[in-house]
Amino acid sequence: MNAVSDASPIIWLSQVMRCGLLRDLFTSIIIAPEVHVETVLRASGYPSEANVRAAIEAGWMRIVAPADMAKVRAFRAHLHMGEAQTLVLAQEQGVVALVDDLEARNFAKAMGLQILGTAGILLLAKRYGLRIDVKGTLDEMRALGFRLSEAVYDEITRQL
Repeated sequence: MNAVSDASPIIWLSQVMRCGLLRDLFTSIIIAPEVHVETVLRASGYPSEANVRAAIEAGWMRIVAPADMAKVRAFRAHLHMGEAQTLVLAQEQGVVALVDDLEARNFAKAMGLQILGTAGILLLAKRYGLRIDVKGTLDEMRALGFRLSEAVYDEITRQL
């Protein structure tokens, strides 16, 4: 399965040293040019910089520009550039969109896209039998500032 990722899942998984889950769960990850800027060019010294550079070099992550820039511009009225490019790319590629931002998720649902956020990636890894402490990882991310409602956190821990 392939996916298009926004910056947030890459950044948060990198912060807790779990970016490799993306490689383990997906055949390839596509990122939009703005996501590359956010995770590498404007992330000097942060874990995502090295992780994304290594993933691109290894070939399981690649940068692709969306073809429909008119749609990207239209989405920019409500979304950040990286989110707009990610959703358009996911639609063009016919793959799952990895996004955390609530407004971007709402747009993705309206577009009929399959979506998965960072917490969902952790749950998917657990379901696939990868060794991961989902609750511990979520707690670590939340301590670093990851926003997750109590209702969603409770639902995830209930599923565990």
